[in-house]
Amino acid sequence: MSINKSISKFLLIFCISIGMVGFCNNKVLAASSSDESFTYNGSQGWWKSNGYYSNKITGRVVSGDFNGDGKEDIAAFYDNGIVNGKPSTSLHTWISTGSSFQYKDSKGWWNSEGYDCNRIADKVISGDFNGDGKDDIAAFYKVDDNTTNLHVWISTGSSFQYQYSQGWWNSKGYNSDKISGRIVAGDFNGDGKDDIAAFYKVGDCNTNLHTWISTGSSFQYQYSQGWWNSTGYNSDQISNKVVAGDFNGDGKDDIAAFYKADAYDTRLHTWMSTGSSFQYKDSKGWWNSTGYNSDQISNRVVAGDFNGDGKDDVAAFYKADAYDTRLNTWISTGSSFQYKDSKGWWNSTGYNSDQISNRVVAGDFNGDGSYDVAAFYANGQDSTSLHVWQSNASNITRRIVEYSKQFIGVPYVWGGTSPSGFDCSGFVQYVYRNVAGIELARDTYGQVNEGIPVSQDQLQPGDLVFPHADHVQIYIGNNQVIHAPQTGDVVKISPLGKVWKARRIIQ
Repeated sequence: MSINKSISKFLLIFCISIGMVGFCNNKVLAASSSDESFTYNGSQGWWKSNGYYSNKITGRVVSGDFNGDGKEDIAAFYDNGIVNGKPSTSLHTWISTGSSFQYKDSKGWWNSEGYDCNRIADKVISGDFNGDGKDDIAAFYKVDDNTTNLHVWISTGSSFQYQYSQGWWNSKGYNSDKISGRIVAGDFNGDGKDDIAAFYKVGDCNTNLHTWISTGSSFQYQYSQGWWNSTGYNSDQISNKVVAGDFNGDGKDDIAAFYKADAYDTRLHTWMSTGSSFQYKDSKGWWNSTGYNSDQISNRVVAGDFNGDGKDDVAAFYKADAYDTRLNTWISTGSSFQYKDSKGWWNSTGYNSDQISNRVVAGDFNGDGSYDVAAFYANGQDSTSLHVWQSNASNITRRIVEYSKQFIGVPYVWGGTSPSGFDCSGFVQYVYRNVAGIELARDTYGQVNEGIPVSQDQLQPGDLVFPHADHVQIYIGNNQVIHAPQTGDVVKISPLGKVWKARRIIQ
């Protein structure tokens, strides 16, 4: 355990003790603690089945907070084969408890006799497409060589609702094979709803970065030239090595990809979102090496905030040899990626990374505020383990944001301080108490004096926002707040409006 992590634990205990008498000094809790490593949870994993064929989900595995409880879950389209003369598909889910995954059942959260999931392989993504706080799933369905439907499955919290066969977007002049293995999802315009982007291969060195912006009920295609295009870029060199995340910490998601310039010449290219276009860094990227073979990480690259500093990073399983695997990491500084070292945050001389290819995802599976990594390992033909690597860093403010979202829909009750009903200050007090152990004042008049003052342009996730003296909200980023508004309403996410005062409780 690092010194920083030990100090954070001490300060947390100190803050709880002070909180018992109704006061918590500002700057008591650090926002994050960093211990740069992953802990592997063993070959049994967080779930195991001796009757599950992992090859039936390859290329169709995603992660997201599907039930809205603040912990990421996993979902995968399972190929049931031909049933009653038709292709059959089940959308399986593994819901995180924080220390294990609970498998729904073989029917999953959605199933269909007549849906061919082989037509969406390597074209499945997840994100909160309707902005309700729960992640959804989308996939580009190949109807034929030039007809594509962008299918969507909206999460209800306990099932997925399929949004009809035409999808949220469709085209009779679009070849989805041209984007296979190069599709990502993220909030690229910063409006609180996730969008989709894909590198389209126009020709050998002609690439357009197509974008589909979510309206909450459909996707708007941003023209064939895309948000970026180049007549000198070979998209084949980044296939199966593309990820999205907020790499510069500005509240809008960006894109990164490992480019194979030569056998051992690798560049980690980045495209920063402006909100209406992508800005390509340059051919050298945010990191480059003449001694790194990007073929050895293909289909095993993920992104997430692994060190808990509020900026997303990149991780990949590197196959050094048949059973020599390193979980390499590239930590974002906001303007470049810092490569840990060749051993990575975890390594093993007894692990075969081929057995997890195209079944690797990242997410905050234990709800500690930092992203972890998970992968379906093929033990044998019909034996599968869901392995997990937990990050040893933590981020309290991210936990506050994610935890608060699970109460979306709870009714406003004047004087309410529990999940059966909240008023605005009761909601804020409950979240801070249960995530950070901080006992805030009961009402807005006390809470407005907690922590330290910040201006609107300095707002960070977790800050308290006061539109006026009688109301308090929690800022969650992307110019959005979560709050319990008024009688007759419910806990919900709203656009950031007038800011009378703002306070930072966690430094």
